[in-house]
Amino acid sequence: MKKIFFALSILFLFNSISYARDCKSGDIKGDAFIYSDGKKVKIIKGTDIPDPANKIIMIFNKGGWVVKKKWGECKDHVPKQLGQISGTKIKGKELVLMLNGRLHKAGGDDGYGCGWKFKGAFHQPWYDCILEKWGISKRANVNKEIIDELVSKGTPRNQIFMSGLSCGGIDTLRHKGLYPEDFNATISFMPNCWDRNPNTPLRKMQIDELKSFKRIDALVFHSPVDGEGDWHSNSVWMKKDLGNIPGVKWIDTPSHTDRKIFINGKDCKVKEKMKGGWEEVWPEGKEKLRSEKKFEVLDKKLQKEMKKSAAGHYLVSYSCFSYYHPEIIKFIESRI
Repeated sequence: MKKIFFALSILFLFNSISYARDCKSGDIKGDAFIYSDGKKVKIIKGTDIPDPANKIIMIFNKGGWVVKKKWGECKDHVPKQLGQISGTKIKGKELVLMLNGRLHKAGGDDGYGCGWKFKGAFHQPWYDCILEKWGISKRANVNKEIIDELVSKGTPRNQIFMSGLSCGGIDTLRHKGLYPEDFNATISFMPNCWDRNPNTPLRKMQIDELKSFKRIDALVFHSPVDGEGDWHSNSVWMKKDLGNIPGVKWIDTPSHTDRKIFINGKDCKVKEKMKGGWEEVWPEGKEKLRSEKKFEVLDKKLQKEMKKSAAGHYLVSYSCFSYYHPEIIKFIESRI
């Protein structure tokens, strides 16, 4: 019987990959299941996949205040690197990464539209404009749409996980807190989703809401050298705010070694440099700012050093992060 089960498992996996097509060039548009060997990416477009009842689907949400309709080219690092978890067998079921191609439906403003409208930013009219168009709060309904579609095609809710990077990490944590029965759990990568203004109301709004939930079942990866411009957004600050929420399991990625980031002895060769992480203050006498560069830096020597150092925000997109893939698989296995 075990031999028969093993043979069937291999057959299901082969059938799934056989449906996938090489993704050589052009944009990934819409929903797509992703398979990767670390070099080449194969995709199955849409929400139909062979043997859906025996799939564990990990949906991935992009970051950004606004998400465009197309995902980007197949060589983009998230499909190429994180897609390597696809094909993993967990308790007789196949884990598959899926890109959420519907987030553009949530709308939003990237900050520039409201900035042009008021000829400046980071003041109350600008924030009111941002919040009027805020797309992050609408993403739960977009997530629900794709989850319900997958369930209708045969994948149990308990076998669906949400994940995301940056704003995508925030919106999937929020979704699990708001609607815990919609899917199994969240895997959140470097969650933060606000601006660099010290004491920005966008940070307080999101953190306060997350802290209000009784429980969020989630695995959270974060970096002490995140490097995004968002105020107080690295793991040191985020862990203080979110680390004690019941259900949250936290993993810190490494800090700098000679301005670089190494994971398990491997140089991640991160291209992005830090855009934030140092303390800034609002310039005296200003009601609004035309550029985020107008914030006054308290320690310019520290800023200069950090701007030469690798940013940890996009580590999930690099091959060195594969060291943590077993942690993702172990977390999912513990919940199936």
